Amino acid sequence: MNRSFCAYLFACLVGLPFLAIAQQNIRGRITDSATRKPVPYVTITLLNSKKEIVSNTFSNEEGGFKLQIEKPETLTLEVTSVGYAIRELSIKPTSNNIDIGEILLATTGTGLTEVTVTARKKLIELRPGMLVYNAENDISNKGNTAADVLRKTPILNVDAQGNVTMRGSANLKILINGKYSGQIARSPADALNMIPAENIKSVEVITTPSAKYDAEGAAGVINIITKKGYRDLNGALELSLGNMEQMFNPRISAVKDKWNFSLHGHLHRLRRKENVINNRTQFENDTTSLLLSQFVEKDNAAPHGSVDIVVGYTPDSATEITYGMNLWFGRWPDNSNINTTVKAPDGSVQEQYLQTLKSHHGYLSSDINLSVNRKLKRPGQEITFLAQFSPSSGREPYKLLQSDMHSEPFYAEENSNNIRNREWTLQLDYVHPLSKTFSIESGAKLIARKVSNEYRVVAGEPGSLEPVDDRSDRFDYTQHVAAGYLMLKANLDGGWYAEGGARHEYTDYNGEFEQAAGDFKSNFSNFVPTATISKKISEDHHLALSYTQRITRPYVWDLSPNTNAGDPKNIETGNPDLEPEIAHQVELTYGWNKGAAFFLNSSLFWKKTGDAIVDFTTTDAEGVSTTMKQNLAGNTTMGLNFSSSVTISPSWSVNGNLNINHLEYNSDALRISREGWAADIDVNTTIRMQRNYSLQVFADYNSRSVSMQGFRTYNYYYAFAAKKNLPEQKLTLTLSAVNPFSSYVPQSVIKHTADFYSVAENRFFSRAVKFTVNWEFGGASRSRERKKVSNDDVNSEFRQ
Repeated sequence: MNRSFCAYLFACLVGLPFLAIAQQNIRGRITDSATRKPVPYVTITLLNSKKEIVSNTFSNEEGGFKLQIEKPETLTLEVTSVGYAIRELSIKPTSNNIDIGEILLATTGTGLTEVTVTARKKLIELRPGMLVYNAENDISNKGNTAADVLRKTPILNVDAQGNVTMRGSANLKILINGKYSGQIARSPADALNMIPAENIKSVEVITTPSAKYDAEGAAGVINIITKKGYRDLNGALELSLGNMEQMFNPRISAVKDKWNFSLHGHLHRLRRKENVINNRTQFENDTTSLLLSQFVEKDNAAPHGSVDIVVGYTPDSATEITYGMNLWFGRWPDNSNINTTVKAPDGSVQEQYLQTLKSHHGYLSSDINLSVNRKLKRPGQEITFLAQFSPSSGREPYKLLQSDMHSEPFYAEENSNNIRNREWTLQLDYVHPLSKTFSIESGAKLIARKVSNEYRVVAGEPGSLEPVDDRSDRFDYTQHVAAGYLMLKANLDGGWYAEGGARHEYTDYNGEFEQAAGDFKSNFSNFVPTATISKKISEDHHLALSYTQRITRPYVWDLSPNTNAGDPKNIETGNPDLEPEIAHQVELTYGWNKGAAFFLNSSLFWKKTGDAIVDFTTTDAEGVSTTMKQNLAGNTTMGLNFSSSVTISPSWSVNGNLNINHLEYNSDALRISREGWAADIDVNTTIRMQRNYSLQVFADYNSRSVSMQGFRTYNYYYAFAAKKNLPEQKLTLTLSAVNPFSSYVPQSVIKHTADFYSVAENRFFSRAVKFTVNWEFGGASRSRERKKVSNDDVNSEFRQ
């Protein structure tokens, strides 16, 4: 991708809105019919006679809103908000400034006529403190997973393996409906492939979380909102067939009287194919001492699935009780064939063998939660109690067999790796309005975790394996976190808003080994301040300045000394001495929202991390590399983010994102200083045609990115989708293609230190064609919110 093309795309994203012409203004105010209080953040949409979106916006903190249109015509004003009945008003603009006045919203169940509404929100929206990607409006998401959805979400980046980063950092928290998931904490890349895109309503990206959120997650918080709580009987069946994946996604929801129920299912088979050419040169006294060459082949199919059940009960208008349970299950193989050659500097072969590796990650995990929300006497005053239990068990064994070049086996090794996890959470949140201007929020939280990791290694000649005692043990890890927070919010005159808060977290943990020495225990406290001040310059323009402090704690996956020697020349292990990292971040955000016509969010940020947790690789004289996480370097990141959405015509829309980051690593201990720029850009365009046809094109490009010991080269992803709606049959047919003109996507990982230089040339075979059929049944639907546990304090960075 040349510079001129990048400049052209950026100009399209940022420059198109300046072509806007004179417009008419429509104003109004949204009010609760019972309390006569303003209702903020209500979705207001203007539709023409063809039910096409003309303009849309959100009500502000005082319930006010302003919409703009280009030409006078008879329009339908649609007002929707969670917990309220839908309102529709017919209006015909007769002047440049129209004031509709007060629009009353009644809570659900007070008798307003039900209206069938098709989702028409813009693809990307700016809300207070977050960016929102409305995934349900993206036609190319049919037959995809959450990993594909996050790939199109502003600010985020998803690589070929499904690993998610935000502004270059993988230390982030991924929540589902505001709650923590044990499976996502263990392996987000795998878990995201178990969530069907058909079940996702939207994705919230929170870059500077307030004191209400757990302090864990240096980069920020991602909250995936699923479809839930439907009126009457409603559901969908989705079947997707392709060369790289097949899936079946049933969904059913119902509401009757004071009860609501929803069930989401997901059965998925995903194929992952890749090749790696790995070359490493080792040095001793600045001269070459050893040459390692490897060719790795992987071609695996992973069957997996999930079930999510939610039951809600509303005994009265002020109380809501919700019970939820999700189940995750699957088997993710990581089998490979490896050809390894070790040579001396003069080219003579010192070691050469073929290896077959049988490895998989099998698991069964669940999250069981209960929440009670109670609205108190004063408007806006409420208290919420949440509890969650997350049990899980898993096996990550491997078996390797090494043979000489004549296919005669000479060495075998097996590692039985069993993990059992139990986690309990209690949380209490309280909101108290002091006046129309000021309110306070406070809360407390307790988390208890207990994890056991038992691993036994046997090795030797094939057929006569012996125990390896120094690599076999049982590691028990417990962690307790107690936290409390207090926030003050102020809606001030002149469009000013301010909030300040503080969170205190106390952590104690200990690790015990059954056989080996090295038991450890520790405790620490963190005081986490946060602050935000914003100014509404006008109805269209917003400016905000935020500060937050974040912490990343190591978890058992990072601490366990169990060695993964599935590739004996490239082993991985945990580090019991790992310490938490602390990050400080400042962000300046500017938002420009002209409803359906144009949206722009831009942010300038700076982040400083001390004792950062990084992957660090060393080599020994035998040509073996060892990778573990260590606190070896601080890093400083600064950058710019742009997210924009433009409606060029009622049938053509374009949205895109541009991220530019500069990352600098500094390690006094290693005398390493490394810095570099990175950028990624994506563009998504949708064209709606006659006879209910739609076309969409998505493209993503990521430039070279720096790490502490080296860098990764560029990578790309592009997809096409065509959709046909059959409204009478309630069917949607989607044909999509991923990377159709590329047999594989290349990406190299380079590491360069004083002791070695390595290049891993990866080839990801991701070319895919997929056909998806989606059938919906039932009547009109209406989503309802539910309170959830939000354990966003665990380091969920996926360890490769």
